[in-house]
Amino acid sequence: MAVELIKTACPLDCWDCCGMIAHVEDGHLIKVEGDPDHPITQGTLCGKGRKLVDRYHHDERVLEPLKKVDGDWQPISWEQAFREIADKMKSARVQYGPTAIMHHYDYGSSGLLKVLEQRFFNLFGGFTDTIGSICWGAGLEAQKYDFGFAKSNHPDDVAANTDVIVVWGRNVSVTNMHMMPYLKAALKRGAELVIIDPLLTDLSDKAVKQLHPRPGSDGALALGMARHLLDRGLVQESFVRDHAVGYEVFADYLRQEWTVERAADVTGIEPDDIRWLAERYGSGQATSTILGLGMQRYSNGGNTIRLIDALVAMSGNVGRPGGGVQYGNQVHRFDYDTLMANDKPRAYRAFTKVTEADEMLAVQDTEEPVKMLFVTRANPVAQLPETGKTLQAYGAVDCIVVLDMFLHDTGMIADYFLPCTTVFEEEDIMYSSMWHPYMTYVNRVVEPRGNTKPDWAILQGLARELGFVEEFGEGDSVHEWMDIALKPLEERFGITREKLQEKGILAAREEPVAWADYRFATPSGKYEFYSKTAEADGASPIPVYEESVESPLRDRARAEQYPYHLLTIHPRRSLNSQYYHVLKMPDKPLVEISPLIAKETGLTDGDLARVYNDRGEILGTIKITDGQHKRTIKIEEGWWGIKGTMLNALTSNRRSDLGIGSTQYDCLVNLAKA
Repeated sequence: MAVELIKTACPLDCWDCCGMIAHVEDGHLIKVEGDPDHPITQGTLCGKGRKLVDRYHHDERVLEPLKKVDGDWQPISWEQAFREIADKMKSARVQYGPTAIMHHYDYGSSGLLKVLEQRFFNLFGGFTDTIGSICWGAGLEAQKYDFGFAKSNHPDDVAANTDVIVVWGRNVSVTNMHMMPYLKAALKRGAELVIIDPLLTDLSDKAVKQLHPRPGSDGALALGMARHLLDRGLVQESFVRDHAVGYEVFADYLRQEWTVERAADVTGIEPDDIRWLAERYGSGQATSTILGLGMQRYSNGGNTIRLIDALVAMSGNVGRPGGGVQYGNQVHRFDYDTLMANDKPRAYRAFTKVTEADEMLAVQDTEEPVKMLFVTRANPVAQLPETGKTLQAYGAVDCIVVLDMFLHDTGMIADYFLPCTTVFEEEDIMYSSMWHPYMTYVNRVVEPRGNTKPDWAILQGLARELGFVEEFGEGDSVHEWMDIALKPLEERFGITREKLQEKGILAAREEPVAWADYRFATPSGKYEFYSKTAEADGASPIPVYEESVESPLRDRARAEQYPYHLLTIHPRRSLNSQYYHVLKMPDKPLVEISPLIAKETGLTDGDLARVYNDRGEILGTIKITDGQHKRTIKIEEGWWGIKGTMLNALTSNRRSDLGIGSTQYDCLVNLAKA
């Protein structure tokens, strides 16, 4: 029988959102390849994307609903699962109100229709929501204050127009591999590459220079460069005069508080290197600043992004071909409000994901406790900081319901496990809010394995038991929901669901240069060095620098006890904790240390070591790595506790300075031979 080729898209939550082609023979999924027709990903696919097929076929995948009885899993029918879960929801609502039901979600499986979860809980009458992000929330909040929302230049613009590329805190080939051809094109054209990162990256040897700031001090580096621009008269006066507000207030802060020398003391970078890079920004050359997510995972993380934004703006690189500050690209303006039924009367309470454990525990002995917890598209027991707190909070809940494919750390502590489909077994629209403007239509490739259901179908079954299935959407309402969501794009650009399905891939029609018209989405309509929105939210109206909480310059006593900075970075072969069961992994994580740390601790390659602080400890295998910040330890994240390592036992669940982000990189530790 001939192999059928069916177009779909990768659901993994990364910058690239690749187009994929599934190979199907006699209803059996054989493999996937990159879609050569995708304008950005152009037929290449990373190993994580290819291994989606392994996840689809994996023998540990759960294929029928499960209920925990006396500590053991028992298979049950969907009808029983829907009936029992709905009865528990109704009982909790009667006794405590709708907010007794809490929903924790993230983006482990992306797709437009995944937001129907919010529709379900809104139609239920309300719930306790979890907001913010353990990934990139502080940076998004920062760019909301500065620009109105996060928007980036098109990758083609970087390739064609950039003179200086500053990759700041992103290992591009690991987390954003399809940017590599654009960077290579720019370098071939003669552009300079500068890396700012405490760790070595795959591009470090291609850079004319790499700066290694002390972890958490990136904002001070931006301030040192900004002060140099000010002193040398390299500020783009026409931009700050005509297209910005509050610049003079920010300039006064620079004059009063910062010098290049102070920035050098704080960051550990030589003053001449700070001046050298500042000259690049102020030279009149088009400078593109490509940001990663790590630098906003500190207690000062939101202001760090605001300070970098300010540097880019005052140097005249906002709204300019070849310039820009590339962090996110939230240009897909769907009608989320209607799709999620946000207009329905409801009881609503919100906890921040990072601190949800504390907030849950705080209400358990009140009249408004959390009695039921739904977890979708996430593995919070592995992913949330301070694992011990998460387990304590979840243990205080009467019933936990998890929708997923595998019994990961969170699935194992659930009371009901409802197995959902993979991207190959459902229809959806995939898009990236992080980098490029393209949307891809997701065609169903194969029928669902076993007794699995799409997320929306599981919620629809519960809605039927709860009495609001007509409002939620009966039958296969996929196209109807897509039509609702796409209405704004249809009105602006003529993009309909039918057209997207026919073409397969369409752009959201944004201009190639972000903010080229200087019409910003802020209240003033200008770039805001001084944000009244930030001020109203209780944040500093101008971006400022404050030492991160776990810093040797702020807490010397803690730094003496725990002298090394731990960075738990994105793994090369996985995305967060999604691939642990698919990959051949060592028993313990690799703990990469500098020669200085090796000398101070007496550790050598291959030693088994304890990495510890007052929150917890893990075991790992030492590897000595030259070229990274001398007092920094690197460990890849994504480990499952049920497989032996709970990495977030070490991290803190503080919020970032802008309230909704994590501080998981704000983490001092010690280590010793095990």
